[in-house]
Amino acid sequence: MKIIYLSQSRLDFSINAVYIKGLRQNGVEVDPFFIPSLKIKEIAKIWRYYRQHRKNVDFVIVGWDSPVLAIILRTFCRKKIVYNSILSVYERMVISRNLVSPWSLKGRYYWLIDFLAFHFSDFIMLESNNQINFISDLYYISSNRLIRSWIGVNEDNFYYESNIPKTQTFAVVFRGAFMPEAGVEFAIKAAKILENKNIKFIIIGGGLLSEKINELVNKLKPTNLELITDLISYERLRLIMQESHLLLGQLSDHDRLTRTIPMKAYESLAMKLPYLTASNSGILELLTPNKTCLICSPADEKSLAEEILWVKNNYQIAEKIAENGYELYQNELKSVTLVRNLLSRI
Repeated sequence: MKIIYLSQSRLDFSINAVYIKGLRQNGVEVDPFFIPSLKIKEIAKIWRYYRQHRKNVDFVIVGWDSPVLAIILRTFCRKKIVYNSILSVYERMVISRNLVSPWSLKGRYYWLIDFLAFHFSDFIMLESNNQINFISDLYYISSNRLIRSWIGVNEDNFYYESNIPKTQTFAVVFRGAFMPEAGVEFAIKAAKILENKNIKFIIIGGGLLSEKINELVNKLKPTNLELITDLISYERLRLIMQESHLLLGQLSDHDRLTRTIPMKAYESLAMKLPYLTASNSGILELLTPNKTCLICSPADEKSLAEEILWVKNNYQIAEKIAENGYELYQNELKSVTLVRNLLSRI
């Protein structure tokens, strides 16, 4: 079997890398193409390659965040097109980031390119069953063409290392983009509540709400908080996470959290870290409270602080939950298994 994998986003980005690696592990020959722009010469290069190899190509996968590429590809590609969408551009730009109004010209544009990309693709990979229902209703598309495909984790960057000891002080890590659904502000407020409980908080990230987050830290001044906003290497990030005792998930009460499962959830499973998340229906499609994750109330720093303190005082139970999560990852969420499930659908 041979496929072409095309993407406007980096091929080493987790969402792409997981499936490229898994395809190869399943014996599929993959020709990957990173398309940095949709200039005529780039499209012509794809068209020429496709014309030359189309007889040997079984299907084409369009990578994450490449809806226009899926639309253009349909104009000359007669093979099955599988779009590794995960979610819609509309959801990222309008619902999550709230950058434009849903009824603005830009908001309508995001909806339209999603609509065309979804309808021009034969199959669309999405991050959860709730996401499938949302996309099916919003874009008038049959759910039979929508495939729940767990995002997984780039196994070259995130993996368990048993030889790395934990820090002496109980350490809690929040890592990820500072977006409205992330709820990083609740981690900061929880740090303040637990300031005298010998618990260290490490927050790693940046993005849309960076200014507000910095203002909150400067206002509360929790002495047990380390804020890292500079870009750091995967090696350093992995070490910080592996040395710590608990990884925090998305903590807000946001509509998007009914559908999404953040990449750091998969990272926690792969690294055998206890994972504490707000109780939202998206993440609970994958994880089970008190079995493979721990939960707190959404948008509630007091509930979060109480749960963190419980984990600190009952860490052997948390470690067992982390072991269950690691077993789930090994059995169902590695690249080779994710792709095997995908191939069985298409």
